[in-house]
Order: sequence, then C-alpha cells, then structure tokens
Amino acid sequence: MEKKSNSTWSVIIKVVIAVASALAGVFGLNACMGLGA
Repeated sequence: MEKKSNSTWSVIIKVVIAVASALAGVFGLNACMGLGA
C-alpha cells in the first residue's frame, strides 16, 4: 500500500511540475510579447 501510494504521489508531483512548467512557459511568452510590443 505504501509503495503504491508513494508512486502515486510521485506521479502527481510530476504532473503538477509539468503543468507548472507549461504555464510558466506560456506566461513567459506572453510577457516577452508584451515587452516586445
């Protein structure tokens, strides 16, 4: 049980990091476009 829960948490954390990275990239592009304009 603990191992399954542990792997589940690691997957959740990886997904959260991936989503956060994607959002950061989108906001970064928007910021660059805004500064460029």
